[in-house]
Amino acid sequence: MKIGHRLNQIVEIIKRPYFRIWDCCCDHGLLGMALLDKRVANEVYFIDVLEKQINSLRQKLSRFFRKTGYQWQIYCKDLNQVVIPEQGDQLVIIAGVGSDKTVQFIESLKRKSLADTFDLIVCSVHGNYHVRSALIDFGYRLLDERIVEENGRFYEIIYVSHNADEVVSPVGDKMWDWSNPQHITYWRKTIQHYQKKALGNKYQFLPIINAYQRLRDDENEY
Repeated sequence: MKIGHRLNQIVEIIKRPYFRIWDCCCDHGLLGMALLDKRVANEVYFIDVLEKQINSLRQKLSRFFRKTGYQWQIYCKDLNQVVIPEQGDQLVIIAGVGSDKTVQFIESLKRKSLADTFDLIVCSVHGNYHVRSALIDFGYRLLDERIVEENGRFYEIIYVSHNADEVVSPVGDKMWDWSNPQHITYWRKTIQHYQKKALGNKYQFLPIINAYQRLRDDENEY
C-alpha cells in the first residue's frame, strides 16, 4: 500500500504495539490501513464525520482486510462524540486538521474518556505552538517528534504519553536538525508567520517569536 511521506512518517514513529489505535478524521483511511497492514495494533478504529468517505472506506476494508487477524471498526461520527473505553493500551492519532480543532478534539476526548490514559500522535495543519501548549496543559510528556516536508508544506508529528520521561517543549526542542536546510526553511517560515500575527497583537505573539529565535541562539552557543 503506497502512502505519502507524511503518513509514512506517522506510521514509522510508532515504536511499540498497542491494543487499539484510533485513526481520527481518517478521510480515505490510508493511515489506518497502513497500520493494519503493519499490524501495529490488535484493532484499528476509523473515525470520520463524512458519510461518503466512510462508505467508500468500508468497501475498501471489506475487500482488502477480510482475513483473520485484521481487526477493525469504522464509525461515521463527530470526534467530539467519541468516548475512549477503558480497554488496554490505546493510541489516538489526530492528523490533518487545524490547531484549534486539534486542541478541541483532545479536550473532548480527555473529558469523556473512560480510560485512565491514552497516548497521542498529533499532526496538525499550522499552529503547532498552540497544540504543544495544550499538550503541556493536559499533562502529556514527549515520546518523539519530527519535522516532515511534503509537497512544499511542513508538518510536525508530535508523539506524546503520560508515561514518557521528556517534557514537551512549546517550540519542539528535540526535532530540529540545524544541518538540514529544510529545517532552517521551516524555522524561518514559522517566525515569519508569527511576525505577521504580531502586527495585530504583539503582546501575545512576541514571546512566541522570541522562543523560536532562542532555538538558534542556544544552538550557536555550542
